[in-house]
Amino acid sequence: MRRIILMAMVLAVTVAGCNRFPDNGLQISANLLPDDSCFVEPDQEARLLRGLWDTSFRTAGGGIPDYGIALQLQSYLVSNALEFQGDQSNIQVDNYDITILLADGSKPDLGGLTNPYRVTTSAVIGSTEAGGDPIPGVGFATGIPGEYQDALVALGFDEVLLSIRAGGTTFGGFSQRSAPFLWPVVLCAGCLDNCEADPVNFCLPGQDVWAYCTL
Repeated sequence: MRRIILMAMVLAVTVAGCNRFPDNGLQISANLLPDDSCFVEPDQEARLLRGLWDTSFRTAGGGIPDYGIALQLQSYLVSNALEFQGDQSNIQVDNYDITILLADGSKPDLGGLTNPYRVTTSAVIGSTEAGGDPIPGVGFATGIPGEYQDALVALGFDEVLLSIRAGGTTFGGFSQRSAPFLWPVVLCAGCLDNCEADPVNFCLPGQDVWAYCTL
């Protein structure tokens, strides 16, 4: 009886060891800069250094657009593919948990608006080889909903921080959550209001490098 129990314990430890993924196997490394056609590539070098959100911009219908993000994701999960089993280390990233912070790291009162909040995204990232470089991916999402803008302006600060954690599930059914990625967003009134063309024809209107549409 003791031998059977011992064998069961060894088997349980072995199975758990084979399926255990490393901590921080998923990371956010950057917020990517769209090209002139509004495309981003997971491994591109062009990236934003900080965000800008023009609080004076309104859509043609008078609404406030969401502040969008295109985050570069990196998977450090090592392939565990076998001859009789597909790779279970590929991961589908499907959400970001976002907390709006002030520059000193404190969480502001947004007048009843949810903070932190979760937004959806969609990105499937392959696994890497042992000792290899991480595999990049990109996930688009709403970083700050448009209905939050008035509450942020009312705070009286010209910058906020987004603390973002990406979450997903491997093809083997194991959850992963990245470490926080801090993204600064400067709130400005009229700083990007110099577009000579119809702004609705351009990606990410009213934010970041929207002024490039004057070219």
